[in-house]
Amino acid sequence: MQPKTSLYIQEDEGTEGDILLTPAEREAVPISLPETTLGIVGRVLGLSVPVVVEQSLLYLVGLSDTLLAGRYLSEDFLAGVTVSSYLLWVVGSLLTIVSVGATALVARLTGSGDRASAARIAQQAMGLAFLLGTVIMIAGGISAPWIVRAMNLSGVSADAAALFLRIVLIVTPLLACSAAGIACLRGVGDTRTGMWVMILVNLINITLSWGLVRGFGPLPRLGFAGIAAGTACAEGIGGLVVLAILARGRSGLRLSWAGLAPRRAEIGRILRISLPAAGESLTNSGCQLWFLGLINRLGPTATAAHGVAIRCEALAFLTVSAFAVAASTLTGQYLGAGRPDLAKRAARASWGIAMVGLSAIGILLYAQAEWFFDLFLGGNKPGVMAEGVPVLRIVAFAMPALATINVLNGALRGAGDTRWPWAIVLVGYLGVRMPLTYWLISPTTAHGLGWGLRGAWFAMLFDLCTRGALVAVRFRQGGWIKVKV
Repeated sequence: MQPKTSLYIQEDEGTEGDILLTPAEREAVPISLPETTLGIVGRVLGLSVPVVVEQSLLYLVGLSDTLLAGRYLSEDFLAGVTVSSYLLWVVGSLLTIVSVGATALVARLTGSGDRASAARIAQQAMGLAFLLGTVIMIAGGISAPWIVRAMNLSGVSADAAALFLRIVLIVTPLLACSAAGIACLRGVGDTRTGMWVMILVNLINITLSWGLVRGFGPLPRLGFAGIAAGTACAEGIGGLVVLAILARGRSGLRLSWAGLAPRRAEIGRILRISLPAAGESLTNSGCQLWFLGLINRLGPTATAAHGVAIRCEALAFLTVSAFAVAASTLTGQYLGAGRPDLAKRAARASWGIAMVGLSAIGILLYAQAEWFFDLFLGGNKPGVMAEGVPVLRIVAFAMPALATINVLNGALRGAGDTRWPWAIVLVGYLGVRMPLTYWLISPTTAHGLGWGLRGAWFAMLFDLCTRGALVAVRFRQGGWIKVKV
């Protein structure tokens, strides 16, 4: 038996948390946290593996969309999918206004044994997420064409991207509820529910998107619009499933109408942590859009190559995201249990495993870059392959930095330390990536080096290495341990 840190959940009778818990759940329940290195590594893997599956399935949603456009539609539609994917990433960044604070608080309260307060935070997070998703749906649907054209996209590509956005944004309230619900469940250590939801989402997305693009059986042939329609249906059903799961109760969290009534204190705690994290995510996604806008100036071939390369690089993101979730959950729980020493060890264990995994992925991306591009393009579009293969080999060298940024930032977020990561993102983009991109891709006649798409990806490499070093310094300094949530 591994030594455990055991806490007991005990609630006073008559608290508002009672409406969220069954009588059995209101009894004293032990929360066991491993204390040995082997036990911590096992817990990291136990939390990470379902998230790897979940993120892989989330990746397959975008992968399916890119494959369909790359194999059956023109470069203009492939460029439209690329830009709309970036803009939907902005939507995901906005949803961190709820999800980051929800995970951190639920994890901290679970670690301290205050299950009633964790349940109340989850209730407030779900209500706030639905409201936020509704605002995004309305604002995004109205402004989609102008946003796309601000990205230096025009013609068929711009029309395709705007159409894709408008269709998918219809289900944003449900998508927001799904993101917030899964974030809360991660806080209590339940990473499997999100995995099962994503399995369902993928089955629906693949069936509908592929069927609607080409027409299959009773499904009409919708072409490009079919990709967006299949994605929207799948994401919307996923959100409904998460709501149904929490309405029935899962892992001590349960939705009820009474619990959804806004409470200023809980909402304030969520936003105090989440707003800097949302600022970080929005800065990240906003600068990525700026970065993509510069690449779009190089033409649709460069945009398409960039989009496919990003899909290939996403193998690393989906892997490292799993260990970032483990670091965030365990850091919050150990700090709640009053064990900052174990919080550090859990974060380091998550980082070490992620370093090994991403280094292996980096070797694979470098050695098999042509194979990855051929998978997406099916032997078509040689110009896209010629532009994209070299940049995929460039980013292979950024894998250690990517592991450091994501996992240690996950630990900082789990502790509620969300301001430093935001500052580091600002330094990386505004001080390194964007100035370098302008210089490296601009033609020599404009005092640049004229390296095209490769120049942009070299700028990305230098940015990631800079941010990796800064995040490591903040983690080692240890100020995150003292953050109050």
